[in-house]
Amino acid sequence: MLRLLKIEPLYTIAIDRTEWQLGTKWVNVLMLSITYQGVSIPLFWTVTAEKGCSDNAERQAILQQFINEFGAQSIRFVTADREFCSKDWLEFLVENKISYRLRIKANYQITNARGQLIRASRLCRTLKIGERIELRGKRRLWNQQIFAAVCRKDDGDQVLVISNEQSGKILLEYGERWKIETLFGILKTRGFRLEDTHVTETARISKLLSLLTVAVSWAMLAGELEVQRTPLKTKKHGKLEKSIFRLGFETLRNCFCQLTTNFSQKQRFQQLTLLLSCI
Repeated sequence: MLRLLKIEPLYTIAIDRTEWQLGTKWVNVLMLSITYQGVSIPLFWTVTAEKGCSDNAERQAILQQFINEFGAQSIRFVTADREFCSKDWLEFLVENKISYRLRIKANYQITNARGQLIRASRLCRTLKIGERIELRGKRRLWNQQIFAAVCRKDDGDQVLVISNEQSGKILLEYGERWKIETLFGILKTRGFRLEDTHVTETARISKLLSLLTVAVSWAMLAGELEVQRTPLKTKKHGKLEKSIFRLGFETLRNCFCQLTTNFSQKQRFQQLTLLLSCI
């Protein structure tokens, strides 16, 4: 997939988990992806039939798969939500010399500017709604040296993000994590409707995810091809009228629906099929 999409290192890795229930059965997917434009491309995943959070062993195992294949040196940084920040997980990243942008829970104990342990939420106590700050100097969490950035969202929720680097844009880089949320929407309700298959057997779900990874990548390539022909318009708020994926998804869907009745779509299908070649 990386070769097909011509994605080169350094890679930004987004790790997250999604789950859904069908009757009494649960499907739980832990996924590692590479961020690419407005979405993430799945690379490795683990499917289980149990509800609940992943543990450190599962997180380390899925990241180790990536390291074995591509090497830790190919990683720009790993980003993940609060569920994925623990003492053991942080130690694993540090031992493997992997950069990270991780959100932490408000009740974690972190040092302040004076080196005193305080509740992490206190770092946000003076923030106004919408304000964001990257704190100066090094802090410590679980005896690990870290840098921190904080913000208060419009709904009042606090966002506390840690990094092993002071980049000046820690919060912005952490925002790359949302691309895997976009991916989950694409795989489920806003795209391929994986849940509607009613498949719950873990091995079959894993195989379906392999096919959908190709489908997501194909849609991205089709969207990029369409943009070359007709550039997307930018709306007043600065965002494109639709995403590259949505444009490619609709292009493929229209082609399939008219394949037997429209000769030009037959020719178009041949052109779109060539996009799946890495040559």
